[in-house]
Amino acid sequence: MRVLLAVDLQREFDDGLGNFERICAFARARKGYDRVIATRCRNGPESPFVRYDNWYDCQGEILPLEFEADLVLDKYAYGLPDYSVLDRKDHYDIIGFNTDACVLKVALDLFDRGYDISVLTEYCFSSEGEEDHRYGVKLLRRLMSRAVI
Repeated sequence: MRVLLAVDLQREFDDGLGNFERICAFARARKGYDRVIATRCRNGPESPFVRYDNWYDCQGEILPLEFEADLVLDKYAYGLPDYSVLDRKDHYDIIGFNTDACVLKVALDLFDRGYDISVLTEYCFSSEGEEDHRYGVKLLRRLMSRAVI
């Protein structure tokens, strides 16, 4: 089964450059995918984001996703709290925000666990801009080479 895994593709991370809309359109199209799974960044007063970075966004009400997902997984850090909900027999194409943080972490976690994955860098971006996106792609290519498209 082919699964599109959309990491934190939520309005809160919109870069304002049109990348968010372009990536959402890809997720909405679902071309060739049997399922779409979305992760959603959530933040709480005790989260590591608050504790270490004084980052208070994504607390409370989260804006709705702008595409339909078969499953939505809330996460409270860079990676997923539990990867066992993902079937090891499936292939995962990973897209989303932020290439240099959450996309990188989720991709590396799946890589380390032996999942069949590809990171579609054309459909990833960083809310911090092009330089951070390119840095994330560079790290992904260095660490996972052929899994990065």
